[in-house]
Amino acid sequence: MKKFFTTLALTILINNLSFAQGLPLPFGRTVMFSGSGNCAMCHTGDGTVLSQNGVDISPPTYWRSTMMANASKDPFWRAMVAEEVHNYPQLQQTIETTCTRCHAPMGYTEALYNGQTNYSMNQLKQDPIANDGVSCTACHQIKQNNFGSQSSYSGHYVIENDSVIYGPYENPETTVMNMVVKFLPVYSTHLNKSELCATCHTLFTPYLDNQGQIAGQFPEQTPYLEWKNSVYSAQNIQCQDCHMPVIYDPIDIATIPPSHQVLRSPYWKHEFVGGNVYMLNMLKNNIDSLGISASPENFDSTIARAEFNLTEKALELEVTNSFENDSLNIFVKLTNKAGHKLPAGIPFRRMWIHLRVTDASNNIVFESGSWNSSGEIIGLNADYEPHYDIIRNTDEVQIYEGVMIDVDGNVTNRLLRASQYIKDNRIPPVGFVSTHPSYDTTAIFGNATVDPNFNRENGIEGSGSDIITYRIPASANTNYTITAEVCFQSIKPKVVEYIAGINEPDINKFVTMYNQLPNLPFIMKSVTKSIVTDVENDFNPANNFLLEQNYPNPFNPSTKISYVIPNGVRNLVTLKVYDILGNEIASLVNEEKTPGYYEITFDAGQFNIPSGVYFYRLTAGAFTQTKAMILEK
Repeated sequence: MKKFFTTLALTILINNLSFAQGLPLPFGRTVMFSGSGNCAMCHTGDGTVLSQNGVDISPPTYWRSTMMANASKDPFWRAMVAEEVHNYPQLQQTIETTCTRCHAPMGYTEALYNGQTNYSMNQLKQDPIANDGVSCTACHQIKQNNFGSQSSYSGHYVIENDSVIYGPYENPETTVMNMVVKFLPVYSTHLNKSELCATCHTLFTPYLDNQGQIAGQFPEQTPYLEWKNSVYSAQNIQCQDCHMPVIYDPIDIATIPPSHQVLRSPYWKHEFVGGNVYMLNMLKNNIDSLGISASPENFDSTIARAEFNLTEKALELEVTNSFENDSLNIFVKLTNKAGHKLPAGIPFRRMWIHLRVTDASNNIVFESGSWNSSGEIIGLNADYEPHYDIIRNTDEVQIYEGVMIDVDGNVTNRLLRASQYIKDNRIPPVGFVSTHPSYDTTAIFGNATVDPNFNRENGIEGSGSDIITYRIPASANTNYTITAEVCFQSIKPKVVEYIAGINEPDINKFVTMYNQLPNLPFIMKSVTKSIVTDVENDFNPANNFLLEQNYPNPFNPSTKISYVIPNGVRNLVTLKVYDILGNEIASLVNEEKTPGYYEITFDAGQFNIPSGVYFYRLTAGAFTQTKAMILEK
């Protein structure tokens, strides 16, 4: 029997190799871990197995071109580790061990099991299993012993040498996996909990004082704690719901044994994308030099999913305007649709508003947030740009970011010197409040704390939005075109400018790759509208579509939604309500409407839905607008 399964496994392996994409996945086995190539033997799509409508949706195919799969090879991460070691060589063991714990969990964990107290970058670079990144047998072996506790954060996951591999399906087939790859599959639901992701994505790193001594811990990234301080946690919407989209089609998940024919539902696609489009393109451009086991085609699909994440799932952008006292007032509203701050993660990322106003001859009347050929924003302050409620000048730019300072209060781009934030106006998720127990490590810093339009609506915290007002001198009865763009960068150019002055192989390699790929912002959302200013007010409901904020909000169980269809327009109008995952809850309007003012009641009690955030969307011809509302039971 054992010989049969071994022969069968080799046959499948050979067959799958003919379909391999990119460089081969590793097939090695250590005491505690197995290379992803072994998992791919049975769990790769072939048109029938792990396929949806004939399309391969298998874990190895989706995962191999993600940042998780390439966490240990990430050239920016390696450069930042090299920067820290260069500046503090006496802390090399601490730095490298701390950083590899999450970027190379299999190499790190195996080393500690073998009696080591530290794990180095040199060891990582020579170990093909460690270079498998955050791989199958890393995540699927994590136990739930310390989930949700502080002891689990910063890479303190629990993996034991018992060869138990957890999966989300009851009654797993155990014989083949145990014989071929020496793991015993066990059913457990804990892989679907945010606390699993939190073990590495809730990260506190040490910071140093002026004498180079560790002086405390800095919250480098805290998306899990931000999620806890949101409506999503109460709604039981987990990290996996967005980053591993679920389908309910019955899926055959393995190729052997041939007689198993077990269809599983639901199935979680191993997409693992956020918004790091820039780094995914860098990986794609350097497959050979980085030793990546994914093809350009793999990256194309992952990049497309990341772009969709940024453009469709991350935020809403609304632009309205008025005219009074020779001033054009433009109101730009951003609403965070994610379950954590936006932008998320490490504070080297930023998001900003590029606003441009032109006249009838296409001359620029006002512009804030443009950038140069290197991707740097034009008009920035020397130290950092503060948060604004009202912008009047072109050198004022609304940037959503975390800005770090050292123990002396000086702005720094060095994580080991970051003692706290002087600015953190990253837009929090809906439901985020300053009274939550986790607020001490996820706090808002800077001018945003006193901005009545930041994470507040009608004075109440938790809107998950910001409204910025642009006040621009303008003339009455004049044509203007307003363009507002939300721009995103994975890496601030100043960070690269800083590390480029350090001569280390990993830094030099990254900077070379960076210089070959322009760090231009990714446009998440864009709105363009043409207006004619009026002496009293540009906005006339009779001549414009309008979707008003529901009232009351929050509500229980019913609320009223009002909208305007402008003069001269007759369209098929739809007004629908969606949950936070985009599932349609109710269709309130679906008919042709004549111009006028309309009001309709949404009664949540008719739909048996839980408390939380819901979205309502008005569509009429080319016009569409979405707003959020909160149901509180």
